[in-house]
Amino acid sequence: MASAPKPGTPLKAEDQRVLTVCDWLRNEKRSGLRTKEAVQYEKRVEYFKGAKLVDALLSPKYKGKLAKDTPITSRAEAAKLGQEMLRMGYIHRSQRVQTHSRRWELELVQGPFDEEGLYTWVYEGSKTKLYLLCGGMLTGALGLCMIQIWPLWLKIGVWWCSVTFLTTFGVLAVVRLILFILMWVVGFRGWWLFPNLFDDNQTFAGSFQPIFGKGDPVALDEDSDEEYWEHQRKKNAKKAASGGDVTPVEKPKRVKSTDSSQEPAWQFGFINVLIIFGIGAICCVKMGFFDGENVPDFVAKRDDLEYYFKSLAPPEVVNDTAEEGDGRDPFAAPEEDDRRF
Repeated sequence: MASAPKPGTPLKAEDQRVLTVCDWLRNEKRSGLRTKEAVQYEKRVEYFKGAKLVDALLSPKYKGKLAKDTPITSRAEAAKLGQEMLRMGYIHRSQRVQTHSRRWELELVQGPFDEEGLYTWVYEGSKTKLYLLCGGMLTGALGLCMIQIWPLWLKIGVWWCSVTFLTTFGVLAVVRLILFILMWVVGFRGWWLFPNLFDDNQTFAGSFQPIFGKGDPVALDEDSDEEYWEHQRKKNAKKAASGGDVTPVEKPKRVKSTDSSQEPAWQFGFINVLIIFGIGAICCVKMGFFDGENVPDFVAKRDDLEYYFKSLAPPEVVNDTAEEGDGRDPFAAPEEDDRRF
């Protein structure tokens, strides 16, 4: 299998058209070719099924100048283009194998393009987004290191957000654990407040829904494990036809998960986030966490806080020396005495 051409290498006209199609396929929003992540030789890769590649090339999204330069009218032509991508090293064929550390991994296999096969992306596509993200991370890191020169309003704003998040999340975790223990004692085993709160496979908003339920595993994606077990059944069928030893395949019980489209309308993730942290911010204000005297020195100096928050400044001392004695200012220059001796 040929390796993917290096950037800047001149390509033939046909190879350039294949590269253009690969750039289009790597954009999931434009092409609709959804990929999944897996581990292959201790490296995380993106893979897809050959049939989905053919469907993407025959979809209505494949239009315009792209379809004019590389017309595809049948599944056979789409499969031929997939074979060209294999030849140029933009993708390679893979298969699932069982491992001891994980349920399965991918390994490289040789073979022609087939709609039933799995293919791993070797071509990474445009690096513009990656460069922008790296630049943003570097800029953010430098900005954090220069916190001392931030404007005071930004320092205090970041401090308030940090206090709100840490206080609210800490209290929520404790309350969640207490409710779980109480439910366990009563007899409702495994019921949690926000069961997906610590689930790494959920988004930030998804961690706060549903509001109450069991901590079930995340639902398996379509064509992920189902494809694997179908592959194992076909493999055993071929072995049985050839008279070889058949390895028994035991498909694990699929945990029934609640479809997000069937959940009540009040269990929106972002609404739950706004309500929870809004209540947390109000509680922090009532408890005085946002008062200027509680702001640490590394966030803002005391002099700066007293300048912008007049209530933090100590009261001015009233000069009452004029009311004592004969009414003369003891610090004033002595008056000229006109009397002659």
